[in-house]
Amino acid sequence: MTTRKSEIHMHSIFSDGEFAPAELIGIGKKNGVGIMALTDHDTFSGLPEFMDAAKDSGIFAFPGIEITVQYRDFNLHLLSYFKSLESLLPALWSRVEKMKEAREERMHQLIDRINEVIPERFRGTVTFDNVKKASEGVLARPHLAREMVRLGIVKSTNVAFDKYLVKYNIEKENLGIEEALSMVRESQGVPVLAHPGERTYSLYNPDKGRKQEDVPGMVEELKAKGLLGLECIYPHHEKTGKVQYFLDLADEYDMIPTGSRDFHGFTTYQTTDLLGTTKMDDSFLPRFQEVWGSSPEGEIADS
Repeated sequence: MTTRKSEIHMHSIFSDGEFAPAELIGIGKKNGVGIMALTDHDTFSGLPEFMDAAKDSGIFAFPGIEITVQYRDFNLHLLSYFKSLESLLPALWSRVEKMKEAREERMHQLIDRINEVIPERFRGTVTFDNVKKASEGVLARPHLAREMVRLGIVKSTNVAFDKYLVKYNIEKENLGIEEALSMVRESQGVPVLAHPGERTYSLYNPDKGRKQEDVPGMVEELKAKGLLGLECIYPHHEKTGKVQYFLDLADEYDMIPTGSRDFHGFTTYQTTDLLGTTKMDDSFLPRFQEVWGSSPEGEIADS
């Protein structure tokens, strides 16, 4: 198989990304990317547009999602990849819609809290309706940050997070990882743990008491629950020299190693030329297809 560039962890306007799903396909094609998956937070809403845009692009595209899940006493992000939209079971669609509702309730509570702590002259100006206008789908903190910039409360979204949205964040009650893994596997999906060594939503977090020596035991436990992969090649892992550690861990526990840029666009200060620049081969794809039950001959022909 020819090695193709891939981007299998990215976000659209349906969660907290800058670009529409079809625009992401266009950026991928311009960048020479051959394999793509859309993984918006807790929603499938952008996938029909994404898959339709990919049809005549020469890009092999497949549906995905990034689900916030509860594991032990902390939260993780679970990437999940599927053969097709048709393979997604109705029970999974329904459960994801409930997660969307939970995000909206959390946003109401977060806005109420922010209106209590911002400078007095701005109090009451942050409204749910205006924050929602900034989002095509699932509401997330970047949408609130942008509204705070628009109102002049802060000068940038970065300041919004640094001064308010981290300190005063409200954690919603998330799906338990066992239930999430079960539903994904029932849809013949491939569950992959996102950025296991990142600063938040990660297995490794020394600030929270989760040290490197604790990670293998957690990986072993998660594999027993149905986890199939680890996102090993990731910007923060590269920055901290953890890529090889996670690749070795994936090999030790026979997990599928993946990698990504976790592309959002301007919400994480990423330019479009970064999409698809992860330094990895495409050997993960045949392993995905084994889980999916193989695909028709020619479906993954080199682009």
